[in-house]
Amino acid sequence: MTVASKKHIVKRRMDDYVWRDDTLASRRLRSVLGSHFQRFESIAIVGGMVRDFARVGKTGFVSDVDLVIDAPAAEVADMAYEARAKGNAFGGFSISEPGWNLDFWALETTWAVREGHVRASSLQDFTRSTFFDYDAIIYDVRRRSIVCDDGYLEGLNRRVMEVNLLPNPTMIGNLFRAVRRILLWELSAGPRLTRFIVDNLTDSNFVDIVNVDQRKSASPFLYKYKCAEELRDAVVHPETRRRMSTYYGHQLRLPGFEADRLA
Repeated sequence: MTVASKKHIVKRRMDDYVWRDDTLASRRLRSVLGSHFQRFESIAIVGGMVRDFARVGKTGFVSDVDLVIDAPAAEVADMAYEARAKGNAFGGFSISEPGWNLDFWALETTWAVREGHVRASSLQDFTRSTFFDYDAIIYDVRRRSIVCDDGYLEGLNRRVMEVNLLPNPTMIGNLFRAVRRILLWELSAGPRLTRFIVDNLTDSNFVDIVNVDQRKSASPFLYKYKCAEELRDAVVHPETRRRMSTYYGHQLRLPGFEADRLA
């Protein structure tokens, strides 16, 4: 499946999976949404699921589901307590059900809104709060609609990933995601993301990124790079990347890499 060219194609892919597919995974997801989130009028699936359905369809999505709820934080916290959800690292909650792990936040408690980097009055405003422009897309569950900027799908088709909002709660985490996405999805970095990588991919951070890759990735490979400079050149310069893929025996295209959890 290719990158969706229009919003209605992304909508159809999401609608099919969430509401119409009869697979066990889809039935379980509907059950979780109905059991715990039915009370909320404004709720959206955000992050990696919608991005990957836009980028390559459901075959490219193997990850958790992130939800943002436009409701008072106290109401979301009450639901989390009733569902025996656990707190997560960024001020939200995590819940595990058969086949699915879900992280969810009240809109007002999402990091960029809480820290004052984005003023949010509706779910649509969440698209301005993601670090990567590739993540700036949401699926409104109630309205069954896709929300993203007009140029979002064009950016996916051009295979250029850029910074959407520079302040972020985890520099190492976003640097790790930038590196893996660019290498595994054969992307180019936009000017702001290139500067972020050049400024932050240092010798000391190189060790941290390799360690995160070893800890979080189903198929770690960053340890194969000798130093920060070698990895930085591969990420920033596509021609260097092509030469290095030959040197490393085309390891960047091994089966299963696109299924790693990068969101």
